[in-house]
Amino acid sequence: MLTILAKLLKTLNSEQSSNQLATAVSLAIILGFTPLVSLHNLIIVLIALWFRVNLTLLIISYPLFALIGFLLSPIFESFGLSMLQNESLIPMWESFFNTLFGRWSNFYYSGVIGSFVFSIIVAIITFPLVKMMVRAYREKWLTRIEQYKVIKAIKASRFWQLYASI
Repeated sequence: MLTILAKLLKTLNSEQSSNQLATAVSLAIILGFTPLVSLHNLIIVLIALWFRVNLTLLIISYPLFALIGFLLSPIFESFGLSMLQNESLIPMWESFFNTLFGRWSNFYYSGVIGSFVFSIIVAIITFPLVKMMVRAYREKWLTRIEQYKVIKAIKASRFWQLYASI
């Protein structure tokens, strides 16, 4: 637990831009909300590697969003079922599922399509929020937090040695 907290603090204090950190959290939302073994998750991992997002933050935040996704899976299922059974979208789904990508995507399962669309929406909303939170932490909170006596005591502890060694 202390190792995870140390990695999170090291990531927040790193030189990476707030865009990279916010992208890591947004991609972790998509990975966590959707079933792990899916074609779109492979594409998400490739995007994470291509754009050089912070993999530490992606890996740390993935289990949190996987737990939230597990708890919200009944909502994803009903949302996906309503999308797949929408009369006006049926011709689009039929033409999509007749393609090779459509068959490999598993979007014909209501839970997969529901969780994917829901995660895209949440990731788009979360991106600017995380970006703003990282900037606020770096500009305002970091200097205030370092002035507390508790933080000074932590810096003298084993936790800080672990943080510094990562």
